[in-house]
Amino acid sequence: MAYDLEDTIAALGTASGGAARGILRISGPRAIPCLASCFAADNGQKLSAAGTSACVISGTLRVGKPSLDLPCDVFVWPTTQSYTRQPTAEVHTLGSSPLLEAALQEICAQGARLAGPGEFTLRAFLAGRLDLTQAEAVLGIIDARGQQDLQNAIAQLAGGLSQPLTQLRQQLLQVLAELEAGLDFVEEDIEFISPEHLRCQLNDARKVVTTIQQQMSSRTSTNPLPRVVLVGAPNAGKSSLFNTLTECFADDRSHPPAIVSETSGTTRDYLTSVVVLGGVPCEIVDTAGEDLRTSTHSIPGAAQEMTQAERRRADLLLRCIDCTTSQSLGEPTSATELLVWTKADRVDSTSDSTNEILRCSAVTQVGLDALQREIGKRLQASPIIAGGVVASTAGRCTDSLRLAEQSLDQAVRLVDQSGGEECIAAELRAALQELGHIVGAVYTDDILDRIFGQFCIGK
Repeated sequence: MAYDLEDTIAALGTASGGAARGILRISGPRAIPCLASCFAADNGQKLSAAGTSACVISGTLRVGKPSLDLPCDVFVWPTTQSYTRQPTAEVHTLGSSPLLEAALQEICAQGARLAGPGEFTLRAFLAGRLDLTQAEAVLGIIDARGQQDLQNAIAQLAGGLSQPLTQLRQQLLQVLAELEAGLDFVEEDIEFISPEHLRCQLNDARKVVTTIQQQMSSRTSTNPLPRVVLVGAPNAGKSSLFNTLTECFADDRSHPPAIVSETSGTTRDYLTSVVVLGGVPCEIVDTAGEDLRTSTHSIPGAAQEMTQAERRRADLLLRCIDCTTSQSLGEPTSATELLVWTKADRVDSTSDSTNEILRCSAVTQVGLDALQREIGKRLQASPIIAGGVVASTAGRCTDSLRLAEQSLDQAVRLVDQSGGEECIAAELRAALQELGHIVGAVYTDDILDRIFGQFCIGK
């Protein structure tokens, strides 16, 4: 893909479909003239007279044939102070899809072209407005499936990852400069950096890389979503609760339901569904009822083995207890277990004076909101979602961090073995190269295509 920054690009900045307001975005050297050709300000002001300061101008946009005057507000950034560091304008108008499409066609007829996926953010990256990790954070905000994902993406966009990496690169560049200065004056017997100081600097850098690796490892596991496993005695209401949670909180409502029956032991296998509970995307798992009397050599016994396997994989156990039975609620066996009374519609809610018991009904959905909030609260404290790094960044940067750490390890070994400064400098350059891949100081067109090709048009 060729990146022609001299083109003026335009795209719809809002999702397709009707809405109260819609946004048309334009950026490039001719952004203001393109818009001025079909825009008339209410006060007669010319867009070309906007000067160097950002401003908002109300007026009408002429679109279509026969022409239609579309009322709008135009936000203008006439200089390099914009997101892309190019002249930029946004047209805020009625959110009608046909009108927005007509406005976009009119802008393109005046000399702009349709933007490619992520081309606005790509220009911001190429102009130095943000680095690659921050560009991926923009996509992370768009694709966030819960509050934790959104918080991670916002923190990364604000520099939560790029700042420590930039500081690390600056530190290593300074060390490399001192090493290479010593090589230039090797015959003068001048020491620009002592072995002790060099070792200290390298160890500090290695600690930073290790910390970032640990952050990213939690986002690149084989199952990045926390697992909430429903367990309990046969006929405790697990499958009914699973179906209700899936129906109310799943992204994909076409998921086949679990079989529900008054007969104990209906569930022989386990079912899974992806839901968002308390703002946290997670995977809920319905398991067979636990019955310790079942032989392990039977089909029900195999179901019990699968239930125990899912227990071990759980990030949070939801132990379901039928409140119509005489079974005691008991106490949680660990901090990762949550006790729930099911079938609350079948009993008098005032029969127990304890207000802290979580009661819910799959039939009336009473207590369901309180349950999903509590699950979300428990999961937000789980290490599996506390990585703080956008998943796409973690996937892209894992190898670079590993190679950077290897180079720093080798550099430390060379210092300990009194190795040549030329070899140490070579390892530092290799580490800097890999860190540069992460923030985008070093990049290739295919890397940019892969990252920005995931964006939607207009971002």
